[in-house]
Amino acid sequence: MDWIPVGKITRTHGLKGELKFHPLFTDRDIHQHFSHVFLGEDEDSARPMVLERVRSQGSRLIIKIKGCNSIDAAQKFVGQTLSVHRKDFKSLPEGEYYWFEIEGLQVYDEQGRYHGAITEIIQTGSNDVYVVQDQGRELLLPMIDSVVKSIDLNQQKLVFHIVEGLLEDHSV
Repeated sequence: MDWIPVGKITRTHGLKGELKFHPLFTDRDIHQHFSHVFLGEDEDSARPMVLERVRSQGSRLIIKIKGCNSIDAAQKFVGQTLSVHRKDFKSLPEGEYYWFEIEGLQVYDEQGRYHGAITEIIQTGSNDVYVVQDQGRELLLPMIDSVVKSIDLNQQKLVFHIVEGLLEDHSV
């Protein structure tokens, strides 16, 4: 997947073509690093756009797309997903990952037993929690050093240490 969804346009804002944008993750500064984006529901229908401006308003962002100068022009973008090419994300320090790199990883314990795939990331404030699902079972895996032992993006694999209470039965 070369195009990474970063949020959704929820409605128009004002009369001059601005749009309210709901980011899919909480690193709000990340949107300041992108000017070239794609708008559409999938890679086949996505259209390249240039962001003129991005600013905060509460929990949402207000974006201005180049050439979109009226509420009528802005209306056609409402409900669409905004995506960014993977290569446009800056490199992170070792041991740090973007959410799109983590979702989908196959999860194993240190003994090599398979526990499922990461389907969601919950942000709790102190640390992220990975939701791992497999055949109707759900495992909540805290992203802390004493639990997560290794992440290998090349092999799409996460290895964790079983701590007491972690593997209690959580059927979905």
